[in-house]
Amino acid sequence: MHESLSWWEAILQNLAASRSLPPRCKVDPSVWVDASTSWGIGVIFGGRWAAWRLILGWKACGRDIGWAESVALELAVLWMVGQHFLDCDITVRGDNTGVIGAFKKGRSRNALWNATIRRMASCLVPFNISVVPVYVASSENRADSVSRGILGPQQLRLGCAFELPPELNSFLLHVTHLQTYVLMHI
Repeated sequence: MHESLSWWEAILQNLAASRSLPPRCKVDPSVWVDASTSWGIGVIFGGRWAAWRLILGWKACGRDIGWAESVALELAVLWMVGQHFLDCDITVRGDNTGVIGAFKKGRSRNALWNATIRRMASCLVPFNISVVPVYVASSENRADSVSRGILGPQQLRLGCAFELPPELNSFLLHVTHLQTYVLMHI
């Protein structure tokens, strides 16, 4: 609770912070997110994929599949902000009802999920973007195979220009080149 209050205090003390009030349009860029404890995180944007391998030891201190799924949503948000979306409601599909519910409520019982929600809000608010998470069954989630390490053609790999939040650097490895990745982990 103290961490949340400190975050709100910092946001409210920022005199430059504002919220745009124009109506938001609905946008569906075909964003799909998923995480797998056995491999990592996959995100699909249109027909292109991006992947992050979970680093050995990630699953500790409250980090679990729900945390990984919430980070998948956060990575999608970071990409969307980098694509200069503005004044819109963006549909994002995922298969974790707990993360979808926590995001819609703006809070969770898990402190680490709350941290991802706060980081996402900090990215979204300045651009008047709202994420509309939509549940899809795992069998229909286009990001499912990517989260399990089945990455697809290299020419469809999405370059992600954003930097990971420092809190995530110790737990994720961005897959930037399939061949290099395979050789590094055999």
